[in-house]
Amino acid sequence: MNEALFDHVATHYDSWYDTELGSVSDQVERHLAQSMFKAPGPKVLEIGCGTGQYTSLLVQEGYEVTAMDISSEMMALAKKKIATIEENNSKAKPVHWWNADITEILDQLETYDGIFSMTAFEFVPKPENVLQKLFNRLKSRGCMMIGLIAGMSAWSEYYAEAVRNNPTSVFARATLYTKEEICSWQIGGAVEIGECLFFPPNVQTTAEALAIEDKREGNPGFVVAKWVKGNTI
Repeated sequence: MNEALFDHVATHYDSWYDTELGSVSDQVERHLAQSMFKAPGPKVLEIGCGTGQYTSLLVQEGYEVTAMDISSEMMALAKKKIATIEENNSKAKPVHWWNADITEILDQLETYDGIFSMTAFEFVPKPENVLQKLFNRLKSRGCMMIGLIAGMSAWSEYYAEAVRNNPTSVFARATLYTKEEICSWQIGGAVEIGECLFFPPNVQTTAEALAIEDKREGNPGFVVAKWVKGNTI
């Protein structure tokens, strides 16, 4: 990862969620993430907060979030979203912002009840090694969860095509892992896998996408992996 990688896409990054495909994709990914991430206490580290799509969710669920991202441009947009939430919710816990590369500050981390990351570890070199060190920063019964675009899927081919059409795409720097590869990582505890995005990127409508999603056939386009401190393999 490097700072320029996402800075130049920050201004139009959220436009994806305004499209029908982006909206329904976000809907199913968010539902899966919410159902799986359960930290036993309030203190959560979010890695790759981006424009704050999930930071907002974590704050609204009552967590005290340290939101980290390598891109100052993306984080600036996230801060605006959280400011709006704080204006409308006096009980919202403050967000602590950290503009940094996770691979460079592992020895500076505190301990957390939860560690949360969505679509960031595709861009982290040697993710297994980083996750091992992050797992050590969990408190007892702490929950670490990451969401990843899945390899060997219609969606990985979609992003590969995007790179072929535009070699400067941020996804030229991404590595997309299969469920089997993720399950082989030795992080320090038993892994729980969740899957979604069974509909292809060329789906025509939200209704069609959700109908395909319900069938859960074929390879998922998105995988969530969760480890809990104290759950042994």
